[in-house]
Amino acid sequence: MIPMREPDEKKFTLSYNFTSKEVAGLAKFLRDNQESLPEGLEYFYQALESAVYQSLSLDEVKKFYS
Repeated sequence: MIPMREPDEKKFTLSYNFTSKEVAGLAKFLRDNQESLPEGLEYFYQALESAVYQSLSLDEVKKFYS
């Protein structure tokens, strides 16, 4: 589950349709670099991982991240 943002946090909306190759590359990059993830990208990272987990089976997720 993705944690809720602070109520006073300013929001910015961006519409972009990612290709499966972009999602895969970005998800793997963020997972490999999560220790140095800049502050403020936590929600984006968690939303991306959640989308990956929801679209793949457990076996597919294991293969995806290996």
